[in-house]
Amino acid sequence: MRKIYISYIATISILSLVYINNTSALDYSSNVGIGFTFNPTLSISLSSNDLVISNLVPGSMEDSNSINVSVATNASYGYMLSANVGDDIHNNSNLTHSNNTNIFSSVATDADLAILTTDNTWGYSTSLDNGSSWSNYNGLSSSTSTTLIDNSNTADSTSNIDFKIGAKASSTQASGTYTNTINFIAVTKVAPMSLLDSFIASGAEQLNGYYKMQDMTHDICNNVDIEESELQLIDIRDNKVYWVAKLKDGNCWMTQNLDLDLDSNRTYTHWDTDLGWSTEDGSTVDENATWRPTHSTIDFDGANTNQVPGWINSNTEPYSANPGDIYYYTSNSDADDIKYNSLQECITAGHNDCAHYHTGNYYNWSVVVGSNDTSGITSGSAPDSVCAKGWRLPNNNSAHFQYLANLYEIAINTSLKLRNQPLWFTRSGYVKNTSSSFRSSYGFYWSSTAKNGTNSYHLYFYRSSYNASFFYYDRYYGFSTRCIAR
Repeated sequence: MRKIYISYIATISILSLVYINNTSALDYSSNVGIGFTFNPTLSISLSSNDLVISNLVPGSMEDSNSINVSVATNASYGYMLSANVGDDIHNNSNLTHSNNTNIFSSVATDADLAILTTDNTWGYSTSLDNGSSWSNYNGLSSSTSTTLIDNSNTADSTSNIDFKIGAKASSTQASGTYTNTINFIAVTKVAPMSLLDSFIASGAEQLNGYYKMQDMTHDICNNVDIEESELQLIDIRDNKVYWVAKLKDGNCWMTQNLDLDLDSNRTYTHWDTDLGWSTEDGSTVDENATWRPTHSTIDFDGANTNQVPGWINSNTEPYSANPGDIYYYTSNSDADDIKYNSLQECITAGHNDCAHYHTGNYYNWSVVVGSNDTSGITSGSAPDSVCAKGWRLPNNNSAHFQYLANLYEIAINTSLKLRNQPLWFTRSGYVKNTSSSFRSSYGFYWSSTAKNGTNSYHLYFYRSSYNASFFYYDRYYGFSTRCIAR
């Protein structure tokens, strides 16, 4: 655990000094930066420096008078108290005779509090906060510390523990003094790290006041301690902003749909798009990987919001469609979602988290795997995707959708939890045959995994049911897309 260090930086402006004569005024000003570091206090108090068993009777177990270990700190997130055994002379967990031959070895654990069942062993027992109930005897290690107190209280936390040892000797054990040293260690707990904290700690730079999708790394996500911590990130390919969150499966997910408009005149590269990364942790595979889609994103017909003129059902070529600024807000029922034609309209209706319900764009499978010809991908998961650099598609091999559904206890006969916080999957329907269908009632999300040369797996759900792993459709369907961090 790391100690908490809190720094305050302030800037003081020196008041202007004005000198006036008959012809001019002189104005002087200066800035002085000041700062200080605050370190939380932490202390351990022991009621005695020795734990002694004066007369150990062969064949029976006796314990010493206990000592009290008290810890106090003003660290905001509490502390951990642990113990180990050993010093420069005794570098193991044994209590050693002055002849350096006979020992009492540390017991691993013992289920019976009344006795230590093995001759020539010793162990410790504890009672928390002056309680009357003592724990069973356990052993201490010289190589790792054993946690005695995990205190997550707020500032000015204080607690104590009573600590005693016990031993059992055989009748043939050498008489004399057996010694070692117990070390008590208290460490202030680090503040839980949010997604924002992790980006700040990484040293990433901001664009337009947001951290970038393309700066996400495995370490940034992995270092987040707060489950379901959210943050808005900006995609440098078009400066659109997305909500992302670390979810229960340990992955950082986009929690709104991808909305990237593709341009057939633009080349997407390894440095802005999920091209040539391949491995889950984001290791570089091909820095020269690029993709220029053969077809730009098609706009829906403005006069008929379900028509997509120019859409072609292709299992191999990339097609995508932009429905406009549409939001499908999920109510807590199995009724159809409420459609709003702008973010402001959704907000004005009194709803929270409207951005999560943005429809985003519709992509066929060739688009989501970043390819102009997917005829050669007949099994397994495609290596590339339309996701931003640092992100990838969920895949069916790892059952990302199914695992997430299991963790959030989403029953087969309902999709409410899938559609609400913190997952926010929308029922955006699909595009097929130059028109869209089932918007507000069905949701479809591509995975990276091919079923065969013409079909791929996807997440599928509707009013009162879902299937996260086993459905597959023709690749020419236009579905929604979510990405997860590598």
